Amino acid sequence: MSEPARFDPRAAAGIATTLAASALLALGGSAAAFPQPPSVDLEVDEALAAAGTASEPAELEAARATLLELSRRYSRPLYPRFAGRSRALVEAASLGRRLGESGTAAGELLEILEREAPNEWTPRAHLELADLVLADGDWLLAADHYWQARQAALGGATSDAEAPGAVDVAGLAQERMTRIHRLILRPLAGGPSWSSISLPLPGGYLPEKEQLKRPRSLAAGPRGELIVADDSRFVLFDPQGNVVSTRELRALARPSIGPAGPLGGVGPVAVAANAAIRVEDPVPVSFERPSGGRLGQIITAYRDPFGNWTVLSRQTDVVLRYDPAGKLLDFAAVPMTRPVDLAVSPSGDVHVLDAGSGAAAPAVLRFSADGQLQHTFSANWRRPTALDVDPLGNTYVLENREKQVLVYDPEGNRIAVLGPVLSANIELRSPNDIAVDGMGRIFIAEGRLETVVALD
Repeated sequence: MSEPARFDPRAAAGIATTLAASALLALGGSAAAFPQPPSVDLEVDEALAAAGTASEPAELEAARATLLELSRRYSRPLYPRFAGRSRALVEAASLGRRLGESGTAAGELLEILEREAPNEWTPRAHLELADLVLADGDWLLAADHYWQARQAALGGATSDAEAPGAVDVAGLAQERMTRIHRLILRPLAGGPSWSSISLPLPGGYLPEKEQLKRPRSLAAGPRGELIVADDSRFVLFDPQGNVVSTRELRALARPSIGPAGPLGGVGPVAVAANAAIRVEDPVPVSFERPSGGRLGQIITAYRDPFGNWTVLSRQTDVVLRYDPAGKLLDFAAVPMTRPVDLAVSPSGDVHVLDAGSGAAAPAVLRFSADGQLQHTFSANWRRPTALDVDPLGNTYVLENREKQVLVYDPEGNRIAVLGPVLSANIELRSPNDIAVDGMGRIFIAEGRLETVVALD
């Protein structure tokens, strides 16, 4: 004897929703026949606010779950042109991308592009999907989505810039296309990735009596923000070269620019020998030394989206990890001979330049975000002093003795050599540091020339 059919409330609710939508269509047959779409902006804003203050991935997961629930609350049959559903879904996909859930996030973005009516969030969906596929190596598909994102943002009936929580889609898409053109298309066409040179910062950097002389170190943000330091002063510049802030500190080391929080933004950090200072919150953070006491001789420090620190010091031969307050965390201990610089890629991988000593050859080591050694490569460098990593995973090594910048692909194959003589007859004489921005431009702190050289 067969079991009686059981009542399924979810199935009943779905049938009711479909029947209601069909009845409305029969009555009116036009968009006016559908209920007025509700607003979910307040609820999305609250979820994003919670994500923006997240201190661990689990809190991002919770915000993402809230956004996904919002995207499903108002069914497509009943609200066919509801842009709020797209907003919740694109923000959920963005958080998924930051959490490393690339496949799921891509599916959510495709749902917007393939099933939702075009709206003010369509450009953002193209942009997020392009970032995903570019990270996966499909630059051709990424370029197509970046182009569609820019065209939709510039030509849409409703500007994405006017929507709550909007970003500069048109500008970001243009910058990403510039990155593809410089780092992929130019070499494929047989040309150099960097074909022009400029001195982007104003002469003297600052007004009289506040000048920054002989830049020792620098860091670049995704859109060309720069923090430049000498031995006792750092200056933060916006992408247009305007001074944002300046401060005197003793024994400055290499600065860094990381995300301001889990949702992105720019978080510049000035680094002194005994502490790190966030530019927007200039309270020094000191760090515990593994053997006890206070860590000193800091080379550089990087702050991740959750406020944790990755630190390199001459007092240790390993990479150190700390919580936001400077308390030591566990991190895989892979001893190095003489580490001299550190850079963190957008994916969270940690790249360390080990200058070597004696029989130990110089090398670049790449660690995952949790400290696992992923890859290492070496070359016949004589005096490697600095490195950075671009958004495609290419590594840039400054060879101080040869006055050259050497560029390597993610597998360690050399793909370019720049210097000592650059275009416009500018010769590198005392290059102290290098940085690469989100568009693949190279910035060199040139001590002898007392300026910053930009390769475009």
